[in-house]
Amino acid sequence: MSAANPAAEPTGTTPAETAPVGTPPAATASPGSASTETTPTGATPGGTTSTGSAPADTTLAGTTPAGGDPAGGLALSEDAVFADFATRVRLAGAHVVEIGGSLSEAHAESHGVARWTSVDPNRPAGTGPSGRTEVVRARAEDMPLPDACADAVFSSNAFQFIDVTATLAQVRRVLRPGGILYGHFGPIWSAVDGHQLEYVSYEGRDLVFWKDTLLPPWAHLAYDRTQLRRLLGTALPDDLADLLVWHVYDSPTVNRLFFEDYVEAALHSGLDLVELRASHHLDYELRLPAFDPGHLRHVTPAELAAGWTARRGRPTRVGARDVLLVLRRPAE
Repeated sequence: MSAANPAAEPTGTTPAETAPVGTPPAATASPGSASTETTPTGATPGGTTSTGSAPADTTLAGTTPAGGDPAGGLALSEDAVFADFATRVRLAGAHVVEIGGSLSEAHAESHGVARWTSVDPNRPAGTGPSGRTEVVRARAEDMPLPDACADAVFSSNAFQFIDVTATLAQVRRVLRPGGILYGHFGPIWSAVDGHQLEYVSYEGRDLVFWKDTLLPPWAHLAYDRTQLRRLLGTALPDDLADLLVWHVYDSPTVNRLFFEDYVEAALHSGLDLVELRASHHLDYELRLPAFDPGHLRHVTPAELAAGWTARRGRPTRVGARDVLLVLRRPAE
């Protein structure tokens, strides 16, 4: 999945002992492009390592979770996310701007869009064969698009990587009055796997967080740098352990925003809140390396929430993983 690059990390949201963003350890490959594989579709795995996660769903803005749905009614595959978006926006004849550029040209054209513009710094600029789809190589925070040019903005699996406040300012600018933003993203920093091991290469291969489950539950929230490095060193090669610690604490590819930070950014965006829904559902199995149990930390979500609330000086919950955010530019 391709996504926009983040800007500087927000103040007050990084883990303790976080060093300035730098380069990855010299013995390892630099973070590269994200894997093109599709995120798992949400089947609950058997034998999943216990994460101590909070209840399965969180709903806000008047939404109602689907009964018995572990994902809280959220679509979890990219196809399902787009299908949900297509029920909310009249796509025939519309100009849609996509943040992240993960959607296939066939998807866009099958709905009769007039133009589909993908804004993505990791893909080469160009126009599709039909002339109705294009890739603009740019960051979401700096969209080189005209004011009020888009009927809708769509994004799948990008908002956990970007500067959300700056991006929402751009979204408000490019949307026509009455146009909506549909953003579906995760895992966010509040999640048990919010470090999202992606955009990281090791020994010539891009790591994929739902397959390369090399980090313990809550690695980014429950451990400091020294504790995490000590644990990883009990089961992994030194260069890989160094790379993972760098990723969690220093990599610029994760924005380190808690669920509450997304809410605050949305409420101050100048856009109307239509729907906000979050799920705690972990849709893959955590199969950890053979770490020394003496270095594993066993913490509850309540303990983590209390600690991070004190650190950040404002109420902070943990567990929210996948988020659906729908905003509308007010009619003028």
